[in-house]
Amino acid sequence: MSKLRNPFRLRASEKIESDSNFLKLYSPSVLEALQELEKNGKLWSNVVYIHSSPGAGKTSLLRVFEPNTLSTLLNNKTAAEYKTIFTILKKLGVISDDAIRVFGASLVCTRNYEILEELEVSPAQKIRYFFSLLNARIVLATLKTLVSVSQYNRSFADTLETIIYNYDDRDNYFKDIDFPCTGKALYQWASGIEKKVYEAIDSFLPVADVKPVGHDELFSMEALKPAYFTVNGKNLEGQFLFMLDDAHKLSFNQRQSLKKYVIEKRGNFSVWIAERLEALEPVDNLRSFEERDYDELNIEKFWSEKPEKFEKILSNIAEKRAATSTEDVTAFSDYLDEVLEEQIYKDDLLAAIQKSKDNLKKITDYTPKFDHWIDYVERQDKLPLEKAVLYKKLEIVINRTLNRQQLALEFPLAEQELFEKFKAEMDGISKLFIANENSIPYYFGFNDLARLASNNIEQFLSFSANLFEEMLSNKLSGYQINLESGDQQRILKEVAENKWSELAKILPYSNQVIQFLTKLGEFCYRETYRPSAPYKEGVTGFAIRDEQSLFRKTGEWFEDHAKQPLIDVISTCVSFNLLEVKQVKQGAPGKLNDVYYLNRWLCLKFNLSFAYGGWRHKSTDELLKWTKV
Repeated sequence: MSKLRNPFRLRASEKIESDSNFLKLYSPSVLEALQELEKNGKLWSNVVYIHSSPGAGKTSLLRVFEPNTLSTLLNNKTAAEYKTIFTILKKLGVISDDAIRVFGASLVCTRNYEILEELEVSPAQKIRYFFSLLNARIVLATLKTLVSVSQYNRSFADTLETIIYNYDDRDNYFKDIDFPCTGKALYQWASGIEKKVYEAIDSFLPVADVKPVGHDELFSMEALKPAYFTVNGKNLEGQFLFMLDDAHKLSFNQRQSLKKYVIEKRGNFSVWIAERLEALEPVDNLRSFEERDYDELNIEKFWSEKPEKFEKILSNIAEKRAATSTEDVTAFSDYLDEVLEEQIYKDDLLAAIQKSKDNLKKITDYTPKFDHWIDYVERQDKLPLEKAVLYKKLEIVINRTLNRQQLALEFPLAEQELFEKFKAEMDGISKLFIANENSIPYYFGFNDLARLASNNIEQFLSFSANLFEEMLSNKLSGYQINLESGDQQRILKEVAENKWSELAKILPYSNQVIQFLTKLGEFCYRETYRPSAPYKEGVTGFAIRDEQSLFRKTGEWFEDHAKQPLIDVISTCVSFNLLEVKQVKQGAPGKLNDVYYLNRWLCLKFNLSFAYGGWRHKSTDELLKWTKV
């Protein structure tokens, strides 16, 4: 396997040229999402939309099912690094001990589809040309798949001659070709359609003079079944899987026409359509999935419900990548310090203790109510970090007590009452306060790095690449390879700031989105760092309190045209994984709130906790004001 200096820099699967390299770097645990669909009878002979924000792994998932990848796997099935993925695919019925059973025909929707919208013809005719081009390319992709799995040492053209396609064309889908025919004849038929459409796109002549072929239906997936093919005289056993990647690159009308057709014809073929969430209409990113009329695999949502398994996947990916480095730094998580170096930050911790003492003096100077509590904490013989946490907890508890009750000045509170108020869960928020107030590292260790990924593999790699680069630099300079907590936080903060700077270049409504996220970050910061710390791990999200207006008596807030700027901003944030949506039970029995949490890298930017839980209701009017630039 070829090696790279920093394999974490290698992101998209299409940049990993070798199928064997791809399989060695791929984490088979990702296939668990498909296992659930298969268990529910929704994986095959069905339409599945695969949705995610950029970098979650859609293209990598599809690549697993391409014929070259499966052939590589079949030829190396006993190799230790391939056994797990081979076993999973065998259970899914994709592969057997001696043959491929699912023939993946892959099509990338980035090649001249959207430009069809520029032709000077009617909208209906544009869809006809779109269908004909898509039909032709699906046929070509299917034939290429059959050539790839034929296992005969022949040229592409010669192998096409060994393929026989016999179809009962009673609906007259295929014109200018007779059946049965060879694969070569079918290939030439599809290529001719493709060339004519290209000619119409490139020509200065009117489309009517070029006369490209238009199709009324997207019939190719229904017409291409293994039963209609023989290869070298042998029947084809298995099923085709049609995979359309980057469907978000199609025009709106093309996506709608494609969806309408495949949903109407569902059950006759297996088709997976991968697209970014940005392709969905804004309200589709905001309404419940149950309201959609297709089966969906949202990669990030799937892993958000399985955080421990996702962390294992990231660990597996990280160790595999590190093992391929040329620089003999063949581990990753082992070199990330998991605990704060207390001796290095001893002076800062002592300063934190003194700050808490000063704060306590200010808020209790007028009453002896808390004297026993303060005396108890002062008597504890603990190390600086433990003592700093204890003082911060005391500070928080006293602020909470002051907020909740009128104090009788003559009766000091007993120590036992303090013990009842001290809770282990307060340690997390106390450490966050201490870190934020005293420039002490808070974001470090592999667990934090995994949470920072926000269920997106490419996001994980973007942070890991810079951490690994620092490890390589340390080794080259003769220093210890491992990264201390302060170095980790510095690097993670730098990456987060770079991501923030990039938002203006990659987002629609970028000014409004950036303004909204800034206001949201500032709001969460204020709520988190209130002296009484009312939220266990701080606030990192919001739920929408929908108040009916005079102009909208019924319906959801995202159906109110007056809120369109807010709809556009929140939908953009969801589709680009800047906000993560989780359903949280709170309020009336059975009531579910859609809570929009900041992506964890935004929590890093705004010095917030990585925990989920703390959120506040906000009205649409309040949120709309946050979008104003």
